[in-house]
Amino acid sequence: MVDYDENYNPDPQPGITADSALEKLLDLIADALIQSEFVDTTTVEENQKFIRNGLLQPGQGSGVLGVLALFQKDIKANQSDNTEVLKVIADSIIDFDTLLVSINGGTDFGISIGLSGGGLNGSENITEFLVQDGTFSNVSQFIPLQQSSSIVDVEKAEEFLDTNIYELLPTGDIRQARITRFFQELNALLPSQLPQFDITGSIDQGPDGRVDRDTDGNWIGSLDYSQDNSISYAQDNIDGTIDEEDAFIHRLKFGAVPANSTNSSKTIEDIYNTILPYLTDILEEPPILLDGRPEYKNNSDGYLQFRNLNQGIIIRNTNKEFVEGLNPSNPTWLTTDYNGLLDTYSTDATPYEFTTNFILNSAGTGFTITMWVRFLDKVSSGTLFNFGNPTKVENPFGFKLETYIVNRDDPAGTSDGETDYTNFGEFVDANDYLSNTLGLFKNTNSERFVRLQVREFGDTTPIDTDLGLRDSHIGNPSMKKFSWNPPELNSDNPDWDDLRLLSTTHIPQDFNEWYFICATYNPNVNEPTADDDIYGEFQNNSDFWMNHIDPNTGEFVGQSFYGNKCKVEIISRSDLLRARGFKV
Repeated sequence: MVDYDENYNPDPQPGITADSALEKLLDLIADALIQSEFVDTTTVEENQKFIRNGLLQPGQGSGVLGVLALFQKDIKANQSDNTEVLKVIADSIIDFDTLLVSINGGTDFGISIGLSGGGLNGSENITEFLVQDGTFSNVSQFIPLQQSSSIVDVEKAEEFLDTNIYELLPTGDIRQARITRFFQELNALLPSQLPQFDITGSIDQGPDGRVDRDTDGNWIGSLDYSQDNSISYAQDNIDGTIDEEDAFIHRLKFGAVPANSTNSSKTIEDIYNTILPYLTDILEEPPILLDGRPEYKNNSDGYLQFRNLNQGIIIRNTNKEFVEGLNPSNPTWLTTDYNGLLDTYSTDATPYEFTTNFILNSAGTGFTITMWVRFLDKVSSGTLFNFGNPTKVENPFGFKLETYIVNRDDPAGTSDGETDYTNFGEFVDANDYLSNTLGLFKNTNSERFVRLQVREFGDTTPIDTDLGLRDSHIGNPSMKKFSWNPPELNSDNPDWDDLRLLSTTHIPQDFNEWYFICATYNPNVNEPTADDDIYGEFQNNSDFWMNHIDPNTGEFVGQSFYGNKCKVEIISRSDLLRARGFKV
């Protein structure tokens, strides 16, 4: 069968062109003819056109000598001398939808084809333009169908034919495709807006990490959330804010806003209950670790309590004039060869000369003071233990362990004589080590400190440098250590003293905690001053001043014998018991 389009014309006639109106008219006529009683299979076959020997001829052909020809447009199939007449008639038709094509019997051509309506003036008989020599040129485009069937021998077909045609099956994993579609559908049907369970908190003071509930225990936002999202709510109520076709899966089976009967088993809660058994391993609460440590029981019957600052204990030896090692005339904690040696050093001696000659040649035994203390307020200051008074203006002597309070708003001087700070809090806020590492003034406006002071020689000099007084303040990244000038409370020289009060041992503020205080003085330690090269390298290193850095190697050690002679260390009762393996 050959298909001819409008560009092929075996016998072209000048002046004939395709026209949409004529094409539509011919289509309507062909439809009417094929449905009439005057056209049957024989008529169609007799009017078909075939290619024979390269020529287009009417009538059915046979074998390879006759090939059926079909045209893209009916105009090509109906080309004749009457085409122009039909074109004029087609152009005069105003409305093809109301055009009536009538097919009736006739005397001259055996058939009569008429047109009426469609805006024509009267009726038009167009039989002579379509029926020529007993043929209906307008039905040559139709192909008759004949019912037929074949009996297939199934056994022979299966013997020679491949009945498993895999090429017709879709590619990919069908099961995987179903899983993918399931999650796509689930994501589309779950509300895009997540519930905001924690907005106002339990007392209307902002989020508190818990679900906001009403007096019945229901989430207070349940109604609003259903109005904005639930398909059950959209089906049952008129005040919803979302149409049913745009709504999502309802949230809960029951509760403040339950699902309707249609969705009672099709809620997000049902999805959760369905998948819950598959996730036991990740939803299981972690096991509670049992604390097998023993609880500490006090061995003593009690403790001695000082209720007021003016109460204390005087320790003395009733068999001797002095307690062993505490003879004011023979301070063996300072030197083993006293004999007036301290008097040979004037206050004009440099700290380096004093350290080198005195300590290396005649180091004494030193001492250690230990005690348990619980501080009950934020204001009390005073002496915890003393022997003599090392800071007395006239004839200072001995040593003392004291505690004092620094308030955030207390006026402060400067640390370097250049930067001015209005108060201690302002200075702490400007130093990361004091603020973040030590945590000073983080949760309180006052901080407690403990320090040890030892008089080695000389007299106090409130304004100038006091070379003979040692104390336990250390250097840190915010302030360097001044070995020759311990800070004084209420000093007359604040540029040098006040801020360094923050460099002594800090006591955390916990009125329920006991603290074990260990204060030591070791004259065998080499405490460098500004004249020593070691000082410049380690002046801000707190581990060095606590005797833990060997300046010769830079390694961390237990006792380097370099740094502070006076040192105060503390540990809380809770930390000590935990370190010993007890449950606190």
